[in-house]
Amino acid sequence: MTASVPPPASGNAPEAHLDAKVSLGPFRLEGLGRTKALGLALAPALPPQAIVLLSGEMGAGKTTLIKAICEGLGVSPRLVISPTYTLVNVYPGTPNVYHVDLFRIEQPEALLELDRDDWINPEGPTLIEWPDKALPLLARDATLDLSLQAVAGAPQTREVRARGAEGPYGAVFRALRAFLEQ
Repeated sequence: MTASVPPPASGNAPEAHLDAKVSLGPFRLEGLGRTKALGLALAPALPPQAIVLLSGEMGAGKTTLIKAICEGLGVSPRLVISPTYTLVNVYPGTPNVYHVDLFRIEQPEALLELDRDDWINPEGPTLIEWPDKALPLLARDATLDLSLQAVAGAPQTREVRARGAEGPYGAVFRALRAFLEQ
């Protein structure tokens, strides 16, 4: 079975995907406090149906950043845990936030067995850890890509890169620049 590209989630039109890509980084976060501050800064700038792809090695800080983004969206950080074995956690909010972890998915085809609305939030943000396997299925969606990498010799420091379509994620990049000026 080959992965087909499903239609984009409503509000996340393919035209948005065709916008010019904007990149920022690499920049460094010194300590968990700065990672949390970044998530809190990003949350209010996310478009309503944002699809945020978080990549990085195990322990790079993906779940920590997601926890802070969720907190900024009004979700209790105590509720936020990585859904490695459940695939998707839905956190209650206005709107709900989807937290997806694709670490255990071996092929994109496995996601085709699910209804798209089961793993891509049709009404609010979707935050995806280990997104590589989903990329063929998200080719027509506007996504925000956040890459986190541990810095050798500095265990609490992370190097971050951001990339996304300027149209839907312009406010996010403005928030990132403001955050970096602090």
